[in-house]
Amino acid sequence: MKVTNTYLICYGKEPTALKLMPDFRVVLCEYLVGAQGVYLWIEQSLVTSREAVNRSFIIARPGKSVPESYQYVDSAIDPFGSRAHHVFQLPAQAADPHSLSKGKWRVFPMAQSPRLPEYHRPVAP
Repeated sequence: MKVTNTYLICYGKEPTALKLMPDFRVVLCEYLVGAQGVYLWIEQSLVTSREAVNRSFIIARPGKSVPESYQYVDSAIDPFGSRAHHVFQLPAQAADPHSLSKGKWRVFPMAQSPRLPEYHRPVAP
């Protein structure tokens, strides 16, 4: 049996840690205007404390660099603030986000943001 749960991903430099089942799958990432936050909808089997694994997610704004080892999950758009929020999953072995500081970093530019509507992209002069 599978369930779909929603999780609030907190803003800031520290990642949001979630206890998930190994078979989890991110179904949707969305910005909820009323709550003013980014939520992940995750499908997984029923949670049991014995089998659950810790996974960490972080939000990056366009132009913010993240280590190349971070895995892109999805983007959420604030329709009224015209802001994009990109969600990345930290590698499973990296419990401490600062332990990856020696790796390569990449910048997630706004012009190449996935799922970013055309009217949010900058216009070339």
